[in-house]
Amino acid sequence: MDIQGNSGVLFGLERVVTAQAIASVCVDVDVPHLDRPLDYAIGQELADAVVPGVAVKVHLAGRSVTGWVLSVRTEVPEHRLSPIDRVISPLPVLSPSIAKVARKIADRQVATLSQALSLALPQRHVGAEKSFLAQDESQQLEWNVDTDADGGAWHDNPVGCTLLAHLSHANPVRSVWTALGPTRDERLVDCIQANAVAHRGAIIVAPTHWQASQLYRLIQTRLGVPAALMTTQTSAEDRYLIHLQAMAGELGIVVGTRSSIWTPLKNLGLIVIWDDSDDRLVEQRAPRADALDIAMARCAEEHCSLLIASFSRSVKAQALVESGWAVSLMEDGPKKRALVPTVRVVDDAYIEREGPSGAMRIPSAALATIRTGLATGPVLVQVAHAGYVPVVSCSQCRSVARCHHCHGPLEKSDQDTISCSWCHRPTSGWQCPTCAGTRLRHARIGSERTGEELARAMPTASVLVSSSSNALTRTISHKPQLVVATPGSEPLAEGGYHAVVILDAQAIAGRPELWAPQEAMRRWFNALALARPEASALICGGITPSMAQALIRYNPVSFAHDLLEDRKANGFFPAKTVIAIDGQRKDSLGVAESSGGELLGEYTYQAVKEGTLPIVRSLVSVERDQLPEVLVKLKKLLQYRSAHKLPTVKITVNPPELF
Repeated sequence: MDIQGNSGVLFGLERVVTAQAIASVCVDVDVPHLDRPLDYAIGQELADAVVPGVAVKVHLAGRSVTGWVLSVRTEVPEHRLSPIDRVISPLPVLSPSIAKVARKIADRQVATLSQALSLALPQRHVGAEKSFLAQDESQQLEWNVDTDADGGAWHDNPVGCTLLAHLSHANPVRSVWTALGPTRDERLVDCIQANAVAHRGAIIVAPTHWQASQLYRLIQTRLGVPAALMTTQTSAEDRYLIHLQAMAGELGIVVGTRSSIWTPLKNLGLIVIWDDSDDRLVEQRAPRADALDIAMARCAEEHCSLLIASFSRSVKAQALVESGWAVSLMEDGPKKRALVPTVRVVDDAYIEREGPSGAMRIPSAALATIRTGLATGPVLVQVAHAGYVPVVSCSQCRSVARCHHCHGPLEKSDQDTISCSWCHRPTSGWQCPTCAGTRLRHARIGSERTGEELARAMPTASVLVSSSSNALTRTISHKPQLVVATPGSEPLAEGGYHAVVILDAQAIAGRPELWAPQEAMRRWFNALALARPEASALICGGITPSMAQALIRYNPVSFAHDLLEDRKANGFFPAKTVIAIDGQRKDSLGVAESSGGELLGEYTYQAVKEGTLPIVRSLVSVERDQLPEVLVKLKKLLQYRSAHKLPTVKITVNPPELF
C-alpha cells in the first residue's frame, strides 16, 4: 500500500493507493505522438480475461477505440488510470514474437505500431471464432513425415545437401536459391520435408493466388502435414480461423500470398519467399515493407531459417549474399546446361545481316523458331502488353495520344475504335496538342493483335491468347499449339514448351526506372523456366549486351551482381538507404533538411486540385551506419508535428516505385 498526496491536502485525507493490475495496450490510432504503449487499469471483473495478446476496448480522448494488450503487470500506478472497458474476445490474437516483429518493421519504416499490426492481424470473424471455440479440445499437430527421406532431388548439389542437413536438425540457415524449372518442385518439397522432420513449422509466400495454390497442392500431395492456404481469395472467416489455428499450434504449414508472412505459427522453422522481386509482395499501405523485410525480421526474432527462391536473382537478394548474411545456392555449368533451354538473342549483327526484315517486331528468326517448335509440341510467345493496341501515338511527332477528358492514354480495339484506357470514353476527331497532327500510329502492340498476326502467318496452327484479364486454363496439353501470353499469365505446358519467343523486350528493359532491368530479367527467366530442357528460346526487341550475355549463359546471378555494383557506384539502395518525404514543399524540405541525411533533390510528386499547393517529394540518402540515428530523428520529427497539429508529412523508406 502507498499513500499519495501533497502538502496542500489536510492530514488524513490523502489518497491511499494499492498495487493494481495494469495492462500495456497498443491502441489502434495512427497518430505518431501516441505511438507507444498506454497503461490502463484492469478491473476485478476482467482480471482473468485480460491477458497478453487479446483485443480490448478502451477510452482515449473521449471515444472508444480498439487496442491490443502487449503485457500485464502489477504495480502501484503513478497516477489515476482509465480502466479497460471490455475484452472483445477471450482468444489471444497477437503473439509476443509478432508484436516484436511489428515494432521492428514500424521503426524501420518510420510508421506506427498500430499500422504494422493492422497488416499483421486479420479482422475478427465471430463465426470463425465460435467454430474454433466449439472444438472439444485443441487438435494435436501430427507430423506424419518420412524421416528416412534422403533429399534425392539435391543429391548432386553439395550446398543443397548441407541446407537439408541444417533444416532437419533445426539449425537456422539463410539461403538465396536460383531455381531451375525442371527441378524446382522436387527440391522445394525436399526443403519443406527436411524442416518438418525437425517438427518445425513452415510459411511459404508466393506473389499470386495461382502460384500459392500450385505450391499448396504440391505440398498436400507430397507431405502428410496439416497445411492451410491463405491468399487474396480466402474468405474473411477462413483467414481468421487459420490465424486462430496457427496461434493454437494446430497447423504445421501455411502457404499464401503477401499477408501470410504474418501468420503466427508456433515453433516456426522455415520461411520460403518465392519470386522475392515481384512487386505484388510489397505492401501498398504503410508501413510499405515487402514480404522479404518481414521474413528477415521474423528470422532474427524467432531463430528460423529463410529460403529466398526464384528463377532469377534480385539485387536485394544478391546484396544479402555478398554481405555474407545469406548463402548462394545455384546449379553449376554442365548440370545447368542439361536442364535449361538454349537461348538466342536478336542483336545488331542479326539485324544488319537480315536487313529491314530483321528489324521487324516479329523477325523471320522468331517465325522460324515458332514453326520448329510447333512441329513437336506447344510454343510460348510472351508479349509485354495485353489488349489489341494498348497505346497509340501521333504519327508526326510520336507523342502519346491522350484523352481530352482524363488525360489517359488512348487505345485501339480490334474493331478499329479509339477510346480512353482509363475512362473508356470513345474518341473521334482527335488532334495532337503538340503538332496539330490528326493521324495515329500504333505505339504498342498487345497480345490480341499479336495473336491475330501470328494466326495469319501460320493459318494451320491453333493460337491461344492469355492475359491477366483473359487468362487461359493454367495447364495445357503437350499437343502442338501456339500460346501468346503476357508476363504472369502463361499457362503451364505438359512436359514444358518446345520453344519460347519473347517479343518487345525493349518495352520493359528500356524503361528509365531503376527497377526496369531487374523486372525484365525476372519476367524473362520466369518464361524460360516453362520450357523443356534444351528447348529453343529467342529474345527479340533489342536489349543491352550485358542482358544478352546473362540470358545466353543462363546466369541471372552475374547480372544481379552487375546491377548491385552499379547501384553501389551511384549510391542507391541497397548500397544506401533512400528516404522519400512527401508533403507541401516547405514541410517536405524542412523535414528532409532536419533528418541528418544527404538531400538528393525534390520534385513534384502529386498534382492536386486548383487553388491548393502540390505535393512535393524530397529524397534523402543515408549511409548504412547512420541509418538508425536518422530513423529515430525522423520519428521524433513526425511525433512533434503530430502533437502540434502541423501539416501531415508522409515518409517512405526505400520507395518500391523507385527500386
